[in-house]
Amino acid sequence: MPQNLRILRRVLTTTTSCAALSLWGLNAHAAEQEPHALQEIKVTEGHEGDTAVSSDDLILKSATNPQNVLNSTPGVSTRQSPNQPGIEVNIRGLSGYGRVNSMIDGVPQTFKNTAGHESSGGNLLYTHPELLAGVEIERGVVNGAHGAGTLAGAANFRTLTFSDVVKAGQNQGIMARLRTGSNGFDHSGVLAIGKRFEGIWEQQGHIDVVLAYAESEESEYQTGSGRELDSSDWNRGSANTPRGALAKVEFVPNDQHRVALGYRWYENSFRNSGYGWDVDNRTWTLDYQFTPGGNLIDLTFAAYYNDTNLEYPGTGGSYAGRKTQEETSGFSITNTSLLQTGRGEDIKLNYGISWNRDDFQTHAMRGGNHPGKLDKASIFADAEFTHGRITFLGGLRYDHWSINGYRPPYSAGVADCPAGGPSCGDDWVKRNGGKLLPNIGINYQLSSEVMLSASYAHTFRPPTTHEAFYSLVPFGDGVGTGETNNINLKPEFSRTFELSAEYRDTGLFSSGDEAWLKVTAFHSRIDDYIYNDFVEIPGRSFTRAMWVNADDTTTMQGLELEGGVDTGRFYAKLNLSLSDTDTAPIGQGTAMGNGLTSAQPDTSASLDLGFRAMDGHLTLGGIVRYTGKATQAAFDWSNWPDGAYVETMDSYTLVDLYGSYELSDHATLFVSVENAFDKEYGYSGGSVSGYQELSGRGRTVVAGVTARF
Repeated sequence: MPQNLRILRRVLTTTTSCAALSLWGLNAHAAEQEPHALQEIKVTEGHEGDTAVSSDDLILKSATNPQNVLNSTPGVSTRQSPNQPGIEVNIRGLSGYGRVNSMIDGVPQTFKNTAGHESSGGNLLYTHPELLAGVEIERGVVNGAHGAGTLAGAANFRTLTFSDVVKAGQNQGIMARLRTGSNGFDHSGVLAIGKRFEGIWEQQGHIDVVLAYAESEESEYQTGSGRELDSSDWNRGSANTPRGALAKVEFVPNDQHRVALGYRWYENSFRNSGYGWDVDNRTWTLDYQFTPGGNLIDLTFAAYYNDTNLEYPGTGGSYAGRKTQEETSGFSITNTSLLQTGRGEDIKLNYGISWNRDDFQTHAMRGGNHPGKLDKASIFADAEFTHGRITFLGGLRYDHWSINGYRPPYSAGVADCPAGGPSCGDDWVKRNGGKLLPNIGINYQLSSEVMLSASYAHTFRPPTTHEAFYSLVPFGDGVGTGETNNINLKPEFSRTFELSAEYRDTGLFSSGDEAWLKVTAFHSRIDDYIYNDFVEIPGRSFTRAMWVNADDTTTMQGLELEGGVDTGRFYAKLNLSLSDTDTAPIGQGTAMGNGLTSAQPDTSASLDLGFRAMDGHLTLGGIVRYTGKATQAAFDWSNWPDGAYVETMDSYTLVDLYGSYELSDHATLFVSVENAFDKEYGYSGGSVSGYQELSGRGRTVVAGVTARF
């Protein structure tokens, strides 16, 4: 680890831990005052996400896996499998290697692992579900620091904060949740403590402290056919034992300054791709907000460091003993200014800079994982100008990227190595570039209930070291060959056009009810799409797998609908996606598992119906989830080397039930039934073989209690 990163990690760890422990025992000498209203530092940049998944959705309606809720969100899906707790977010048919910026509390999660012919081909996010408080999703262009080098959107997984743990109006509290269930869901729970120290810094400030610990244990579950998944099988086990913790301290000396320190930890052991995986993920954050008053300065600074380690324990297999490490570090500075023209029209400016480094290291048995660093730096500015019913949106950013990767040795006369001379490679190679990216948009408030919107945006994604320095998949502790490196890979470049109409109203059927409907159509044209194919190498008589740019433009388009009505007693929510995203090129290497396809199902929908009774203390409901046909790349090994083909996966419909009852102001009971009719199905976002095994979870009942006091 570089010395500067060691220092950053030690400072953040030591400061957070010491502050949390010492403040807990602080003598209550501060004067008694009315509790301050909580003001959190916002970690999202630009707009705060056009779709939000709430804590209730994650706990009650997604009891065994948060991916169930994500897959019911329009335009969003995940590559789900029974034996991989890591989450790979797909937005509008794009995922893998940074096309979507997946974050935990604003920190990019860039972990990747090429793992046999069922590797995900993308970034995996690891977080304990019990520590989650919500997910914010942005589709299309992402403003601010979180949009740097991102092609299709962002998903920010928010963990517990002071307001999630401590009841409103109190300055300390404990939140505990315990769940148990059937069909392999053995137990899961979280214990969190929050405390506010008030009346300090001359009676003007306060300090908030949150500590939490969570753990779960899941054994092998049964599918709808009653077949139990077996971890001794090549890739079909579902058992895992995640543990997680967090510590957060927020210092608020006055109304002008806020400083937040955070630490998050995740650990899990499971079996995937024929090997046991030990994953350890740790994240440190530092956030600062300066609001001196007035409209010109609302400044935020964010710094972070994320360290993810993977190890294959045990013996047996070509890659037993694998050890890789991925360090992600970065910072951003953003300011928001509010201006007015002489005619009283509002102008909002958001501008800043950001930098991010992804440093992937291979310590043993690398296989298809290749060491290197990817740096992304960005300068950005976004503006909103309101004139009557019309709001004009505009943005401009310049993204610069640089990769520095290891090129293994390769023979003279092969690829670009001159014949008759020495062998080439065995050195570190750099490549870099930059792109100016504009975006424009307009919102028209047709009436108090209806708003029409249109936008056009350029986005891009630079190549990763995994792609540019791909060196085949050497067995054992080999490093592969530099002849399959493609160090001249071009970044992917997308042009996306969106149209949307949104309706929101209250009192439609009765006083106090709510109704909403939003419909969005998008069309994206992607140049230089990167995929894995077999390529003829000069000096070789056979083809080799290599990451290449597509010659033709890749087009993705779709329609997204989300709407509902809530009368207070009854509610209905409908989400629908119609997608045409299976147009990305599929190469021979893709079909073999080197970066699987990421097309979404042609249709996905969910209908959530429920009612509340007993003055809102009792909630009962059910969700119908439909997943349409999807395509997945596959490989026929009997037709080597031209065995690539596309497999169509069948549609399926699942029904989930849920309910909750508030015992008191301090405790709530809840229960859910996933796949109530015990239907046999396969995850559409998984691999072909995984789908054909019909390895989706069978009927599972989960019950639990949440207490806050």
